[in-house]
Amino acid sequence: MKTAVNFYFLIVSFFVASSYAQTSNLAGPYGQIGVGYQNTSPSFSNTSLVALGQSLNPNISVSNSSGTTGVISAGYNFSLAPSLLIGLGLDFSPFSTQSATASASYSGPIGSYQNSASVYIKNTLNLFISPGIALDQNKLIYAKVGYTGASANGVNTDFYMGGTSFGFGYKQIISSGVYGFAEYNYVNYGSLSRSLSGNLVTPTKLSVPATLTSTVSATSTNLLIGLGYRF
Repeated sequence: MKTAVNFYFLIVSFFVASSYAQTSNLAGPYGQIGVGYQNTSPSFSNTSLVALGQSLNPNISVSNSSGTTGVISAGYNFSLAPSLLIGLGLDFSPFSTQSATASASYSGPIGSYQNSASVYIKNTLNLFISPGIALDQNKLIYAKVGYTGASANGVNTDFYMGGTSFGFGYKQIISSGVYGFAEYNYVNYGSLSRSLSGNLVTPTKLSVPATLTSTVSATSTNLLIGLGYRF
């Protein structure tokens, strides 16, 4: 009797282990759509103001921007082991972020200066790799690391910014290939130098040309939820 019981538990254990050894239902090609909330934080450094042949130090104030966003994604999850996947994917967000405003001001013996500009980011592309661990056949936790490029507008001109992205998330099959997911992402868009033309007003009320130069950088975070389909 004891031998039969042991054999029974051996058979049950085999089938349980086999069920976890099967390939994850989230392996293979997929497409998904996510919506959520995004916060963008621009910053300005190495800022100088040149007027009347002098280099001045202006005061800079910056406002962040936040609002809703949406991301379309596609990719492929490769199965490396029964519970280990590695994914390659592409995120695309066609939506512009809300405008963040930067203001520069100066007041000193040679005069006063005041100027402002808005900055926003749009058409963001994120190419990433995504290692994941299958909790069972229908559940997956994963991380993301990649390169992000985006169009930006500031100082009334368009320019390109690019940098690194990091994220993590959770997916779960709902029914027949359809899955839900939740995801958090952080992007550092890198930095570049930008110039803004304006005028400094002298104590005698004379308006003279002035050039504001600054290194512009930006980061953003988003929290997404959505639905996808594993083909």
